[in-house]
Amino acid sequence: MAVATRYSHQRELIENIVKNRYDHPTADAIYLSAREIEPNISLGTVYRNLKLLAEEGKIITLETEDKKIHYDGTVNGHTHFICKHCGSIYDLESKVETPKEFTEMGFNVLEQKCVFYGLCKDCK
Repeated sequence: MAVATRYSHQRELIENIVKNRYDHPTADAIYLSAREIEPNISLGTVYRNLKLLAEEGKIITLETEDKKIHYDGTVNGHTHFICKHCGSIYDLESKVETPKEFTEMGFNVLEQKCVFYGLCKDCK
């Protein structure tokens, strides 16, 4: 469920950084990019706003094998592949359909996140 929040130019800056990057950056990478535009922004501000943006559904979070959280500004239905060796994250246009068993069991799926883990072509 979306959380109503007030406008913040720092949040808008952070959202724009995430949405204009396709490398699935970490909070630290987003912080470094944000400091180039707004030198006084704090890492805590970046973390708080990333959390709010994720709660609002404006960005997606992904956790890699090293337990780092990465962010994706593409929120349309797509699948991810994360390499268990090098940690690379790939966007895949394929969409996984909700199993019909879910509705048969009475579940109402509101959103989904599909991530496959394995070895990329360079690591296999």
